[in-house]
Parts: sequence; structure tokens; C-alpha cells
Amino acid sequence: MQVLKILTPIYTNVLEKALPFYEELLQTKAGTRFHYAEKKLDIAVVGQLLLIGGTNSALSAVQDITLSFLVDDILAYKAWLLDQGAVIRQDITKVPTGYNMLVQQPDGTIVEYVEHTRSTYVEQ
Repeated sequence: MQVLKILTPIYTNVLEKALPFYEELLQTKAGTRFHYAEKKLDIAVVGQLLLIGGTNSALSAVQDITLSFLVDDILAYKAWLLDQGAVIRQDITKVPTGYNMLVQQPDGTIVEYVEHTRSTYVEQ
């Protein structure tokens, strides 16, 4: 098991306006970008930032996520997390990049775990 990258989410109503700002601030282009139609969200990764764009209603479903961990084996993490006393708030679900789950860690922090199964992840 390995955490490949830790992303900090930034929630915005206008991704198209926020994205150029963060690309210029970090001097790098978005490495991953996609539309998550089922959740009505637009996603972009710039460096260690996870930009999540959508309406207030769409964002309200995900705004309690404080971190996103890109991992190599989501099933192994699920078993380990349960052994550690974590609570699975959303079980493993298919998403545009592979699979994710939402977990309440033993300290109460809400974290998204993501395993990419296609080449949407670009190292920055």
C-alpha cells in the first residue's frame, strides 16, 4: 500500500476562472482534468491542489472532504482503515478516473481515497 499523492481540495463555483489563477500561481498546467457528469462537478489537478468546480448544490455533497489521497490499492486501504477504526462514509464507487471512497478517519477527518485505473493521472 502506498499513498502516491496528497491533494488539497479547493471548491469553486467557477472552475474556468479559478484554474488559470492557480496554474499561474504554481507555474504549472493542470495535469488532470475531467467532468464528473454524475456529480455535476468539474475537476482539475494543479500541483498538489484538487480544484473542484460546480454549483453550490453540487459542491455541498463533497465540501466536507478535507484531503484526497491518491493510492495504489483502494481495496487494501479499505481493509486497513476499517481495522484502524475508520468509518466508510461512501463505499468504493466507480468514478471517471477509476475508484474512490469517502472515509471518516478515527480522528473525525473526512478523506477521499482514490485509485486511478486509467491514465488520467499526470505526475507534476
